[in-house]
Amino acid sequence: MSASPGYAIWDPVVRAIHWFFPVAVALLWWTGENQQFDWHSRLGYAVLVLVLTRFFWGLVGSHYARFTVFLRSPMALWHYLRQGTFDGVGHNPVGGWSTLLLLTLLLIQAVTGLFAYDDMLFEGPLSYWVGNLADPLTQFHEINWFLLQVVILLHIAAIAIYQFRGRKLVQLMWRGRLEEQSSPHAPVTSWWAIAGLTVFSLALATLIAIAPEAPSYY
Repeated sequence: MSASPGYAIWDPVVRAIHWFFPVAVALLWWTGENQQFDWHSRLGYAVLVLVLTRFFWGLVGSHYARFTVFLRSPMALWHYLRQGTFDGVGHNPVGGWSTLLLLTLLLIQAVTGLFAYDDMLFEGPLSYWVGNLADPLTQFHEINWFLLQVVILLHIAAIAIYQFRGRKLVQLMWRGRLEEQSSPHAPVTSWWAIAGLTVFSLALATLIAIAPEAPSYY
């Protein structure tokens, strides 16, 4: 469906955060597997801050970045699942809810990582704040990682199918718009996203700074 005058459907904030996530998740897996936990932690902080920024942007950002726009009603979702057609702009009903699911799983992964503790190689910066809850949170971190991988694989498979059918989802997310598909809504200034990112970064840094350190036994 074409929409004019031709603003980007996905603004620079959405695109930058979107393309950061696959790189970050791949590096989080690699650093975790190779016990590079300093870098694993830094990447986890970045993911947490950017997920929170994306949630914030889903409330105040450009038109098609907003949850109220791309999270369709249950009736619209059911109709799409039955008919398989969508003539709107932006996420289709399944894509919208899949996006929310991915963001939620990333948020859970990043938050539980702050409290993860394995008694040998890794201590989350907030692990001593929760005491005995660190163990179940660590287990949940591992379970959520499995769920996240499953959803990511389904996401990639869906994109591949759409690409094969000529929907050009990768090109759309890379460029923000296509010749035949654009938005009539002017984008919101990216400065709001930068402000949100700054606030979330400072809040996280403050939490880490005031968190209790490991107890000394000597």
